[in-house]
Amino acid sequence: MRTLVIDASVALKWLVPEEMSDVARDLSGVPDRLVAPRLIITEIANALARKTIQGLLSSREATYHFSTLPALLPELIDVDELIAPALENACKLRHPIYDLIYLETARRLDAQLVTADRRFTAKLVGTDLARHVLFLSDWHPS
Repeated sequence: MRTLVIDASVALKWLVPEEMSDVARDLSGVPDRLVAPRLIITEIANALARKTIQGLLSSREATYHFSTLPALLPELIDVDELIAPALENACKLRHPIYDLIYLETARRLDAQLVTADRRFTAKLVGTDLARHVLFLSDWHPS
């Protein structure tokens, strides 16, 4: 069984229909170990709030979707020890630290981060960190 780190761009697709939600839902049903840094809770709550503000979800729907996240992703990793190395990489890559926390989680677990964030994956091309990242559409069950 392999370990996959899930970021908010993928987990949100489990909860609300978006492009590639079908692939994300397939991923949620695999026997692999799916984990995420605890940061995902805040990021998902923020994304659901944003969808509510945009009129795409009611607050009741957002609350319901948020309540289903623990069943889909029961294993969360504390981030305290991940922040310093993530900060270093965020500075090198000139990229927001949030994504680097997910990446550092994958690196520490010798796992792959599954993301739907094209901009982030593009930043990693040609770096040693790229081996820890898998774009959602490139994921296939093992």
